Amino acid sequence: MPNFDTFVFTTRGLEAFGLVLIEAQAHGLPVAYSDLPGVREILGSAGVPYTPGDPRSLAVALDEMGRDFHRRKALNKAALNNARRYDITTTGRQLRELTLRVFS
Repeated sequence: MPNFDTFVFTTRGLEAFGLVLIEAQAHGLPVAYSDLPGVREILGSAGVPYTPGDPRSLAVALDEMGRDFHRRKALNKAALNNARRYDITTTGRQLRELTLRVFS
């Protein structure tokens, strides 16, 4: 992944989590993603949405990232920051906290 400029997530259906999105972001890649429930919450402003199944919408998203150097650099930084929210230590702590709340 380090040799790529962006990651394009092209699913049309619901995605349980989209681990590949976080993996791409951990490499600092900006993500163009199908604007679907769940994905939007995972990526937030750290990606560029497009309408699933609409090639023109995808082209606009990619063009936006390709033309605007500063926007792309901001997306690279946001991607790395967003990926840190899902590191194993943070995820383990959150799972432990949830488990304790459920059992108490």
